Amino acid sequence: MTWRLGWYTRFELVVLGRAVLMQVAHPVIAAAVRDSYRADPFARLTATITSSQLRLFGGEQAEPEAERLLRAHARIPGADEELFRWVHATSFDSLLTAYRLLRPRMPAIHEERLYREWRETGETLGIRTMPGDLTELRDYLDDVVATQLKSTDGVHELLDAFQLRTGRAPGSEHLPRALWPLVRPVAARVLPDFSIGTLPVALRDKLGLEWTDRDERRLRRWIRAIRFVSAFVPASLLHYPMPYQAMVSARSSRA
Repeated sequence: MTWRLGWYTRFELVVLGRAVLMQVAHPVIAAAVRDSYRADPFARLTATITSSQLRLFGGEQAEPEAERLLRAHARIPGADEELFRWVHATSFDSLLTAYRLLRPRMPAIHEERLYREWRETGETLGIRTMPGDLTELRDYLDDVVATQLKSTDGVHELLDAFQLRTGRAPGSEHLPRALWPLVRPVAARVLPDFSIGTLPVALRDKLGLEWTDRDERRLRRWIRAIRFVSAFVPASLLHYPMPYQAMVSARSSRA
């Protein structure tokens, strides 16, 4: 199912900010990534995208990448299975949020299958205790939001980074540099709108983030615009190369 869907498209990366906000609202994670976020707030996210693609679509590269990731995180204080579980869970929940907002709705049985595959991927990172299904996943997310998350320095630094005053947004690396000054003002509105507007309401309230009816209407306009534009972009450009090749392979095998 993961291969057939092709994972994130370039447009759906706007929802990844949501996942990172949920992750840096965890005090242990915020402390672990503090220095790297201050130096380059989006470098870690770009590295995560690359690593995830290798583990999901990389074939023979998948297992070595999982081992590399475990070695790298072994040096981080407090990086235990619980933190891996939270990052893995929020990444999937944000992936599913992107699919639900920006693609035709999948049948529930396909969403459950997609989650089963995500759970299996987590096992390569030593995560043995992921919630059993989507209902349990939602309960787990709600519990962590209520009992462990808070407004950390990492949250405020990330929200500031979303303004894109310096650097470029994740996914814009293939955009000609000369066009970035024209795209930046739009990206600086889209990224925070999706990141904040798609957060669980309880977490948004806990972080003290204002979200008005006007903001919600603007988000819905962004969603309609992205869905419209996506329909006219060739699939080979819409998807990252590695997920695109996997998608073509998976769909060909079903033909």
